[in-house]
Amino acid sequence: MKRFSVLFLSMILLLIMFAPTFVQPVHGQWSGDADRYDSVVLRGSVDPLRWDGNDHSLLFNEEEGVWITEPISFVGGQKVEYKFVYDGEWMPGANLEYTIPQTGDYQFVFHPDEERLIDVRPATAYDGQVTLRVSVPEETPDWAALTVASSMNSFNYEVTRMTMEEDGLYSITLRGPAGEELRYRYGLGDAKYQEVRDHHRTVTFTEEENIVEDTVAAWTGIPIASNVNHDFHHSPFIPNEKDDVTVTVEVEHYGPITDGSIYFTTDGASPQGARGEAYVGQAVPMSVVSTDERGRGYVSVLEGKIPAQANETPVKYKVDIWNEEGEGSQFADTNSLVSTEATEFAYYVDEFTSPDWAKDAVIYHIFVDRFKDGNEKNNYDTVDVEEVGLEEALKGWMGGDLEGIIEKLDYLDELGVNTLYLSPVFEGPYSHGYHPMDFLDVDKNFGSLEVLKELIAKAHERDMKVVYDMVPNHSSSEHPFFQDALKNGENSPYYDYYTFYEDGSYETFYGVESLPQLNNDNQATRDWMLEEVIPFWLEEVDFDGYRLDYAKGPSYSFWVDFRHAVKQMDQDYFIFGEVWDSREKINSYSGKLDGALDFGFHDTFKQTFANNGSMKQVSNLLKENEATYHPEYVMTTFLDNHDVPRFLYEAGNDSNKLKLASFTQFTLPGAPMIYYGTEVGMSQSGNHHHYSDWKDRWYREMMIWNKEEQDPDLFAHYQDIIALRAEYSALRTGTFKEIFVNDDVLVFEREDQDARLLVFVNKGAEQTFDLAELYQQDRLTNARLKNVLTQERKPAKRGTIEVTVEEQGFEIFEVSGRLGVPGTPRDLSINQKSTHSTKNPYDRVSLS
Repeated sequence: MKRFSVLFLSMILLLIMFAPTFVQPVHGQWSGDADRYDSVVLRGSVDPLRWDGNDHSLLFNEEEGVWITEPISFVGGQKVEYKFVYDGEWMPGANLEYTIPQTGDYQFVFHPDEERLIDVRPATAYDGQVTLRVSVPEETPDWAALTVASSMNSFNYEVTRMTMEEDGLYSITLRGPAGEELRYRYGLGDAKYQEVRDHHRTVTFTEEENIVEDTVAAWTGIPIASNVNHDFHHSPFIPNEKDDVTVTVEVEHYGPITDGSIYFTTDGASPQGARGEAYVGQAVPMSVVSTDERGRGYVSVLEGKIPAQANETPVKYKVDIWNEEGEGSQFADTNSLVSTEATEFAYYVDEFTSPDWAKDAVIYHIFVDRFKDGNEKNNYDTVDVEEVGLEEALKGWMGGDLEGIIEKLDYLDELGVNTLYLSPVFEGPYSHGYHPMDFLDVDKNFGSLEVLKELIAKAHERDMKVVYDMVPNHSSSEHPFFQDALKNGENSPYYDYYTFYEDGSYETFYGVESLPQLNNDNQATRDWMLEEVIPFWLEEVDFDGYRLDYAKGPSYSFWVDFRHAVKQMDQDYFIFGEVWDSREKINSYSGKLDGALDFGFHDTFKQTFANNGSMKQVSNLLKENEATYHPEYVMTTFLDNHDVPRFLYEAGNDSNKLKLASFTQFTLPGAPMIYYGTEVGMSQSGNHHHYSDWKDRWYREMMIWNKEEQDPDLFAHYQDIIALRAEYSALRTGTFKEIFVNDDVLVFEREDQDARLLVFVNKGAEQTFDLAELYQQDRLTNARLKNVLTQERKPAKRGTIEVTVEEQGFEIFEVSGRLGVPGTPRDLSINQKSTHSTKNPYDRVSLS
């Protein structure tokens, strides 16, 4: 009954605005003093929160032993995803979620001893109130959650729950500004079950007691269960043609639930059915496998099996449950009463593989407007930096274009990269390209489709792949489809291309009004995107794949159809997503996408190398990645990109830290990506922490082309590690074994049929390693090492081989002969002169 306990707690917030806190206890791990952090910052998804910057710092409250924000204003009804960042380190795990019960100010609280505890406190004192008392129809079940959707919660039918006074009579006291009108409508916990009424009810908040008596005549529908939850719980998660797929649902209910059914299709159609009869597709039964009491009700688990299907089959399915003695059925996860409104689940049947070239890729990320101005004649909207200043100019167009990239292909070839990743060049109001006004054209500031095709052709001549940053989740509000929908409402052919609400608002990308979210579950929208937009850039323009912006926006069903559409054109197209979330969420797209950006890698490397954290964090990252991600799921590793601060800036402009981090990046699993300019020492000329908006301007400055401003030693370093990765396939697709780790050192092997490589990374003082001890061998007699960087050979002498790694240094060796089978990776605290005081138990490692 978790969902309804949350609703109940939200209702309590409205009743007593300064009383008990909304909390959802999810226990975390922590030890130490509550005030041990230097800083704790709140970041989140809904305005005024952001996923970057430190605008919302928390203050430590000694009395409670917790950290608390200042009051922050929110619009009611919005679901906020958020996380805390302490001392520059992101809180681990999935984003926390909280739905704002009504418009007002709120304080977010961080509990160091239970860091995943959801504690959000109202901070607005209203001078007006109104008490609503409502009588409901006799057929309303007494377990149903009666709610109030209103202009103060964006007509959210889930968040504001009423209290039952007696059978059929409910009440709630709402608070708001005296004299302000409240528009409202009653529901049963969901917009699908609202009162039948042509217009909203209205009432005015008053300072004195104000009681309104209402009566609901009828509901648009009545739920059968309080919640039917599937959430893609099918096994196996990535099936092939030999696999039957088991589908599991959990039902929270009060009355009896006896049956369920799965309706599925294999031809791309949306399945439809009810109570075991399929109208579109086929039906397979589900049976109750367990029922347990929970509170005043029950939780039942039902299972059913979809039979095995041929490879390259998109399977779509919907699930419903019912009571054989009753009428109607209820569908997972929307809890709708009809299949047309049900969540469409999907999976792709195949022997999941990703393109081989993607596993070998070294990706160069180009932010087109900031790379190179190759044609000043197309600087239509470019601002004059000298006139407005860099700080203001970075908000607009800076002149970078497609011809500029063509001009610098020799440079990219010299660097050694084999894959280019271009930021969006759609026609739109902003230089970053993420506000598409036309999904089938290039903005005039970037050039033209003809120039883009020329760029790709010239890159292909150099054996470079080119991938495009596609934006399938949203459009610009200036897109003609959206403008037509706004003007003509439900009479527009594009009205259902977006999602509009009864208060006149519409679904957006993270609350940004200029970015209406595309309704890709509408069949016409999906057909347009998959049959016109997606093939255009791949087949007509000749890109080799897509980086997919905000991939967790569209549904999994969309991505199954997306994969099928792309792979039917060419299996070699590479599709990888931006899923800025937990490792488990990122991995949930495997089998639908070929890979994803590794945000955990970025966070860990920033903390370890830029902020002098422990190398054990890298060790943990690698272990967790290996345990979570499918081996064919290509994780793209990066140190910086257009949405996060420059690594070199975060590292205090210490190029040695960048060299060490990038060497490690290029010798570990994953497809490494370089953000333009990182290879020549690009940092930031402004501190993003000093800005409340447009922080990312400082991550997107113009590329350094003046040789005197570039770092040639860093460029040569990148050339070397790119060449190293190209030479040894073991660094691209070989196995990974950790040999040794402590706070400063990581030693590991990469191996395939062609080579066995031993890699040392040391961010501390110079150290010498005895390999016999490192591999827990009595003697080494037939082992030999060749230093890949210097070509120096090291045979075994006196039963061992000694390897010295300089301060902030790295080494890589090709192994031949018998080095032995390593034991359990060793976690040893090495005495680091002025850094660590623990005596070194590994007594055959000497320090200089």
